[in-house]
Amino acid sequence: MNKPLLTAVLALLPTAALSATPPEGVPLEVRRGFFTEADIGAFFTLGGENVYSNAQTYVQLGVGVDVTERFTLGVHFGLGASAANCFAGYAPGTQLCGRTENFTVALADVTVGYRAPLATRFYLVPKLAAGLSRLDPAPTGTRDPSLSTTVPNAGLGLGVEYATPLEHFTVGADVLARYLIGPNIPTFAVFPRVKYTF
Repeated sequence: MNKPLLTAVLALLPTAALSATPPEGVPLEVRRGFFTEADIGAFFTLGGENVYSNAQTYVQLGVGVDVTERFTLGVHFGLGASAANCFAGYAPGTQLCGRTENFTVALADVTVGYRAPLATRFYLVPKLAAGLSRLDPAPTGTRDPSLSTTVPNAGLGLGVEYATPLEHFTVGADVLARYLIGPNIPTFAVFPRVKYTF
């Protein structure tokens, strides 16, 4: 091998070495930004003549944004039901509820969450929620019992969140307690979460 060719090959070796992926790999960064999520879990109410309702399916969809590395802001739409629990009281001398014992609860809330790191890519997430709830049919009140009613709600939640190695996906689980203001009904939703960050 002649000297000019050997010099050219040796000159290119550092460039090739720098362009290669480091042996230890590239650390994964948690993606933050706009996100959407879909959740399916269980929903029930507390209080009333029966103390608690039967657990029913809960479905929630949400969109939001990671405002900072720690804070999230979202809008969530949830749908659950209260089954076999009377909030209007029994008719005198009977076990018949004065209104419906079964009603749908549709929720539209603004949520704020704070991610507290517990381990690498794993977080504890306390949340605040506030918004409107539509009860159909209305379980309390003096209006036509076949009509629905819309009332405000406020709540607190606690969850865990894990940013998976799949760059866009985060999984977790939440417990969310909301209080329906007016009919004075506490509600609880328990659900796993699947979140996709764009």
